[in-house]
Order: sequence, then C-alpha cells, then structure tokens
Amino acid sequence: MKRNLPLLSLLLLISGALYAAASLWQNGLPANYWQWRHELVMLSGVQLMTVMSASMLLAARPRRLEPLLGGLDRLYALHKRLGIAAGLLLATHWLIKLSPKLMLAMAWVAPRVKSGDGKNPLTSLAKDVGEWAAWAVLAMVILALLRAVPYRFWRKLHKLFGPLYLMGVFHGLILMPTEMWAQPVGWLLAALMLTGSGCALYSLAGRIGKQRQYAGRVQGVEALPAGQLEVICQMDGWPGHRAGQFALVSFSAAEGAHPFTIASADHDDGRLRFIIKALGDYTRRLPDELEIGQAVTVEGPYGCFQPRVGARQAWVAGGIGVTPFLAWLQSRELAEGQQDVDFYYCVRSRGDAARLEEVRQACRQRGVRLHLIESEAGALLSADMLPEVDEVWFCGPQGLGAALQRGLRQRGAQAPVFHHEAFAMR
Repeated sequence: MKRNLPLLSLLLLISGALYAAASLWQNGLPANYWQWRHELVMLSGVQLMTVMSASMLLAARPRRLEPLLGGLDRLYALHKRLGIAAGLLLATHWLIKLSPKLMLAMAWVAPRVKSGDGKNPLTSLAKDVGEWAAWAVLAMVILALLRAVPYRFWRKLHKLFGPLYLMGVFHGLILMPTEMWAQPVGWLLAALMLTGSGCALYSLAGRIGKQRQYAGRVQGVEALPAGQLEVICQMDGWPGHRAGQFALVSFSAAEGAHPFTIASADHDDGRLRFIIKALGDYTRRLPDELEIGQAVTVEGPYGCFQPRVGARQAWVAGGIGVTPFLAWLQSRELAEGQQDVDFYYCVRSRGDAARLEEVRQACRQRGVRLHLIESEAGALLSADMLPEVDEVWFCGPQGLGAALQRGLRQRGAQAPVFHHEAFAMR
C-alpha cells in the first residue's frame, strides 16, 4: 500500500501539473465561473484519462512491471486503487460539468452567452458517448466493490471496462482542445491513450495471460481439516516457479481462474500442490466437483513473496496462509542457507492446521523454530511476541496483519521490514 499510494499521487500530480502549465500558457488565469468550470472539467478529464490508462495497462499483466511493483498481487492492488480513483474522478468530472444548473438556479452566476454557428455533430456524439460510458463505469466500480456479487459474474462484467475505456478515449480525442496536443500534456495523453487502447484491444481479443497458461490434469484430491482441500496437479510444460509464488487456476471455464498459492517447491517435474480453503460458494463446491484426471489450466507463476536467505526473520501464517511457507520449507534455497527463523503458525486449534506434521518435520530439518498459536487455547499472537528481527513475512487474515504492523511500528527505528501478500484481487 505504501508503494501504491505514491504511484497514484505521482500520476495525478504529473498530469495535473502538465495541464495547468499548458492552460496558463494558452489562456492565462481564469477570470470567472464559466472559465473556471471549463478548466476544472478539462483538468479532471485529463487526470481521469491518465488514471484509466494506467489501470488498463496493469490489467494486461505486463511482465516487466510485475517485479517492479512487488508482484502481481500488488500490481492488482494498485489496479484496484486506480479503479476507485477513476470512479471518484469521473464523479467529480460530471458534477463540475452539471454544476451550472445549481449555480443558475441559485442565481449565483449570470447565464453564459453562447456563440458559434451551431453544434458540431461529432462533438455532440463525443459528449453523448462520454456520458453513456461515465454512468456505466460508475455502476461497474460500485459493483466491483460489492463483495456480495459472485466472482464469476464480476469477472465477466469486468471485461466491459475495455470497450468503455475506448469510448472514453473517443470522448477525450474529440473534446480535447486542438492546441493542447502540441503541449507536453497532449504528448502524455497521446502516449497513454495509445497504450491504453492497445491494452483494451488485447483484452477484448482474450490474450491477457495466454502466453503463461499451461494445461494439465488433476492428479490427486484430498480433504483436509477445517474445510481445506489439497489438490495435486500435473502440468505439461510447466516452466518452474520459486517457492512462495502463486498461480491463477481454472478448473472450470465457466467459473474462470482463481488465485491460489503454490504450496510446494519446484522439483522440475511439473507437479504443483494447492491447498484451498472453503471461503466462498465456489471453493465450497470444489470437493464435490473435482475428479482425478480432470483437465486444469494454470496461469503463472506470479508473485514475489520470497525471503532473503540468511536474514533474521519471523514468519507468520494465519490459517490457510501457511501455503507459501510450506513451499519455502521444501525449497533448495532454504536447505542450502543458514537460517535464523521463528515461524508462528496461527490456527484455531491444532486439528485445523493443514499438514501440521509435515510442517513440524520440515522445521526440524531446516532449523526453523516453530511456534503453534492456538486461539481456542487462549493464545493470540501480538507484535510483542515477535523477537527482534530484520524482516517479518506474513500471510493470513488482513486484520491480523494490520494489527501486527501497528504493533511493530511502535519499535521505531528497530521495527522490522514487514512483507505480506495482497490477495484482495477484486
């Protein structure tokens, strides 16, 4: 989140500053309400197109940007924030556009004297297209934030952002003052629109992630305690992965892909293990629907959740958040390096812990100190319980992670670096 907010702020600052400079150069400082309204409509429109273009770029899952942003999970967290920012900017844009009705009704301004020979049909069409797209985007942003909307419905609806973005590009191209295209703000918008349009067409063609998709079969299915399911997949042509990464797994074309952490290290055999918690309708149905030999499509690997070997660390897993640590405990890097690690595995009770004996045995072999925290026994993990370490690696419930971060910040200069996955991908 700390990385995402400056990026969003930087986009708004750069686009806003470039437009302000171009406007002052061309028109000077606005002198009345109507001039201020025009400038604010244009400014919000420029910032809106900047944010939407960046969002479209991230939606295409660019390989080179993923490591720079800390992994696909964080890339999509930024994508989500850009979407929310676009919704707010869009609402602002149209409220400013509609403000004359209120201003005239309250007699706060005098009516504007219109000039010209009539309406340009292309301009009128651009305005109408922009308004249609605006209402549709606002509705979709609200739906995206409603967790009650089923994932499979949201996933299909989300694809409409591509054509809606193209409608916004048409709106901006026609209504942007011609002289602005010769200014740096115009160059920026042209580059963003071209990039965003390419990504939108790429999405509409169904090409996002295609080059990283691999076909395979379900090799094993086993029910685990506390509504957890272990699924073994044998993949054809799997390129390998680093322990701690995740993949987008599709057991059904109708449902689409869901992100699951790979709970096994790479052994150059195309065998992947996933441990899936029943957290929604789809994951609750999986035990009854999955069959041995069933086709599966896996896209990835993604993510940058890998610790530095040799650093003084604390690992914290909450429930199903143990999956990346299962892969770490199997990895060659951990076996070859000297470790100074305390591993806190937080569960309701030991009977709910996924593969507890495997975890215990691997910790003994790797020299990792395991601490089982059982809430039913009255044990609750707090930041005070964590030793003085260089890094904390966390995977689990968002509330627990936020509480640990707040507690660790109180250590001031001695506070460790806090790493966590951001799996809120919608």
